[in-house]
Amino acid sequence: MPADPEDYRLLRSQSALLAQALRLVARDGYTWWQLQETPTEKVLLAVKKLDEKWAVLLDRPARNVRRQARLPVVHALLAPLSAMPPEAPHPTWPILVLADQKLPGEHMHRVADPKHPPTWVAWRKEAWRPTYVLRKDQRGRWTWFLEESFYQELLEEALHHATRGDWPRLVGHLKTLGNLPMFSGVWGQLQEIRKRVQKLWGDRHLRDPEGRWKAPPWRKALEGWPKTPLSPIGMRLYPEAPPRTLGEWWEAHRKGGGG
Repeated sequence: MPADPEDYRLLRSQSALLAQALRLVARDGYTWWQLQETPTEKVLLAVKKLDEKWAVLLDRPARNVRRQARLPVVHALLAPLSAMPPEAPHPTWPILVLADQKLPGEHMHRVADPKHPPTWVAWRKEAWRPTYVLRKDQRGRWTWFLEESFYQELLEEALHHATRGDWPRLVGHLKTLGNLPMFSGVWGQLQEIRKRVQKLWGDRHLRDPEGRWKAPPWRKALEGWPKTPLSPIGMRLYPEAPPRTLGEWWEAHRKGGGG
């Protein structure tokens, strides 16, 4: 019986998608990758075509059969529910394709290619932009990092506020950073931002606008930061409430006036 694209299980968040991709690469041996983008109104058709070509909707036992038959085993990870709310989705829907061998006729990159590392996107400045990069850390372990230009953008904004002594904006900026998916690579980058900000801040910026010293604002800014890096092990990947599948998402989208 052919698989139904409406049964595709959506991921719940960017952290869940990054965790799933990390598991597939680090644990399950997926060595090739590709990033696609499809019009949101055609997402069901796009998943159907991917499944017809590469059987992306198979369950785990069926994937094992394909692997034993030395056929390509492929995962297609759609942008998660948190990034594509059915009531107000973005015009296009990104898809990260991971495979255990190079797919014929597809423009793919090796996961281990330092010039083309696996990259995931976020909706920023009215477009999907490269935001997370998967590569090995100094210990040789796979983890997600912020894409370099995005990291520099976040660092420069933090240093700008710190240099000006604008601690309300700095606190707000650091609180926002605390919402990023803090896998160990991202965690290390954000700790570097914190260290450079605190070095610049100085005592005069630890006082409130009236000059009374209460508590260093960076403590308030970092209250929401996780105490340790995220681990993909045991992370909840899928939403517990509808829409859980692409079909449920599409139905909610239609009811919301989207189609």
